[in-house]
Amino acid sequence: MKAIVKFASAAALAAASIGSAQAGTYVFNFSGNDNSNTLGSLGNARTTTSTDNSVSVRATAWNTDFNTVLASYLGAYAAGYGAKDSIADQHFIDSFGATNFVVLQFSRSVVLNSATFNTFFIPGAGTPADSDATIAAGYAPNGSWTGNLFSSGASAGSVASNFYNTFGSYVSSNSGAPRAINAGGLNGNVWLIAAGGIDRNFDGFKLSQITATAVPEPATWALMILGFGAVGFAMRSRRATVSKVSYAI
Repeated sequence: MKAIVKFASAAALAAASIGSAQAGTYVFNFSGNDNSNTLGSLGNARTTTSTDNSVSVRATAWNTDFNTVLASYLGAYAAGYGAKDSIADQHFIDSFGATNFVVLQFSRSVVLNSATFNTFFIPGAGTPADSDATIAAGYAPNGSWTGNLFSSGASAGSVASNFYNTFGSYVSSNSGAPRAINAGGLNGNVWLIAAGGIDRNFDGFKLSQITATAVPEPATWALMILGFGAVGFAMRSRRATVSKVSYAI
């Protein structure tokens, strides 16, 4: 009986560990009431909390000519986050002229799963526009998510050093439905989403929503391993108890 109780307790510990290690899906909505005809402070940041209030993300907007990175204004419009570099600039994330990108810094490591891109056509671009995007995953020191990782005027190379993997999310239509953007299941606590793809079209979009899955923290993994170890110990103890048989001679 004691062995059964020990096994049940260990199993319960392991189950609780697994449950806490399993990642939930976090949804972040970026819509707002900004006026597209105005320009706010360059280099501003916006912080959004997931719909279940458990994970936060800090977003900033930037533009680059692939040599230097400059701060943009991050607007929260009805259709989502957009980047504006000047009064005359378009109010979405685009690859016409300087390329716009958004940096997303999370309060914990996540797997970025999907995003909703609302496509905007670029007046005067001369070619069709779509919502192809370039995405990068990276890691920043713990606790640094509330401040910028780099300053306006930084070299493109120094900015790129914050990210360990870059990949594309290319589309053949301009659907505004959520689309999967991370087939490799990469994770990180800092992400970059830039306009631009491999075709000759200019890309322009507003980012209205993202979903992410949390990555278990080291302490959670340790608890899970401890739980499995307890189950194994209980099973070995039970086998040892059962094997002890006495014979009367």
